[in-house]
Amino acid sequence: MTTDAEARQATPVTTKLHRLTVNLTEKAHQALADTAKLTGRSKTDTCNRALIVNAWVEKVIHDGGNIYVEERPGEVQKVKIL
Repeated sequence: MTTDAEARQATPVTTKLHRLTVNLTEKAHQALADTAKLTGRSKTDTCNRALIVNAWVEKVIHDGGNIYVEERPGEVQKVKIL
């Protein structure tokens, strides 16, 4: 697993930006606000990061891999994305 600093260093800085208008459900809007507050990132940075993480998750699943989470020490669970 990489640290936030390593992830920032590995992410190329780009000057080309793309504007996107989206309609969020109330649940997605609340998740965005909660995540931005929790991490201290802007909503734009939070959305960018979420899209990058989602692309990685989809690739892992597409390639036949699995993703696991450990919420408490020793309690590892396989994440199933439907």
